[in-house]
Amino acid sequence: MKTIPITLTEFSAAKDAAWLRIVASSAQRLDPATTYKRSMLKRLEEEIVGAVGEIAVGKWSDRFFVPSVGTFHRVPDCFSNLEVRSTRLESGSLIVRDNDADERDFVLAVLVEDCVRLCGWISGAAAKQPEFRRNPKNHRPAWFVPQTELLDMEDLRRE
Repeated sequence: MKTIPITLTEFSAAKDAAWLRIVASSAQRLDPATTYKRSMLKRLEEEIVGAVGEIAVGKWSDRFFVPSVGTFHRVPDCFSNLEVRSTRLESGSLIVRDNDADERDFVLAVLVEDCVRLCGWISGAAAKQPEFRRNPKNHRPAWFVPQTELLDMEDLRRE
């Protein structure tokens, strides 16, 4: 597990990327309720958390990183094959959904105050196991991989 500090400048970049993602999604008339219904403020918070996690993975890999806007699953979040899933829940799970690619790798980033803990990673195919399948909000089932089942960050390809 790696802990990455986040600066005010990086947080500001994440906030800007989050808002641009919401605007791009709206311009393409994408349904923000495909996961579950939420307020605009909740959407903005979740997008910021996601972008902060992506920035932390970029720092961990010693690469300059700018969060993408408008790619919506067509392009991985980082590198050539990496998706980042972020949460503010310290015991949160890595969530993989039906439309996530089996061949991509997924990293769990947990935001704790002004830092991000990179808890580990798993491939999309390995995440989609029956024992991880849940539907906690009764809206869209997904795979919730516990932190204890994730592989060490040092074993992740940084391509």
